[in-house]
Amino acid sequence: MKMELKKIRNNFLLLMAVFAVILVTVDYIVLPLYVSGTEVKVPDVLGKNKDEAIKILKDANLNPIIQTSRFDQKYEKNQIIFQKPSANIAVKENRRIYLTVSGGDPLMKVPSVIGKTFRDATITVERYGLVLGTVDSVESEFPANTIVEQQIPEGREIAKGTKINLKISIGPKQGMVRVPNLLSKSLSEAEIILKSLSLKLGNKIYINYPNTLPNTVVDQEPSEDTLLNIGDSVNVVLAQNRINERK
Repeated sequence: MKMELKKIRNNFLLLMAVFAVILVTVDYIVLPLYVSGTEVKVPDVLGKNKDEAIKILKDANLNPIIQTSRFDQKYEKNQIIFQKPSANIAVKENRRIYLTVSGGDPLMKVPSVIGKTFRDATITVERYGLVLGTVDSVESEFPANTIVEQQIPEGREIAKGTKINLKISIGPKQGMVRVPNLLSKSLSEAEIILKSLSLKLGNKIYINYPNTLPNTVVDQEPSEDTLLNIGDSVNVVLAQNRINERK
């Protein structure tokens, strides 16, 4: 029993001695080194370009850290809009200085230019601060000189200055023709128009149509702007003061 008590006492004394050594080390070595570390005032880098701000802080023996980036209308892209710690605060050398950088212009939603003429599409692209990229010509059912596709879809958020590529119609492929508007034309006029486009007059249906001259086209099928192959027919409905008749 006495041996165990003696052992416990010796262990306790040993722990106390180790603790005392640690206290002395901290008091006479660690703390003096920390307290005697060189202090510097944090430079003011607000509004400066990111690269310039980093150089200024490093020259002051500080450690700049780019923490985040966000849009700020007061600052241009890559300018410092926030720093922590603030300017003129005394800190130890090698202290980390956290920086927030302006992301430049805010994102904007892409407009639609599909269906516009090339001129109107160009004006729209420039008005939104975008850059016109490549413009490829394609065959389509749209009239010639009409935008039929844009690489970046409408509504997507992008930065100003982004290039947007377009596809422009050169009209329908060879051998196809767009149906003309025959409404209010006389039967003879309709036949001449269709013939000039290498189309044929198809079925004729007569209906009673008040206040309209006989043989005036009041409806057609297919409708205007439909694409047909050369030689196809267009059916018409004609005004006539008699019972429906198919000819």
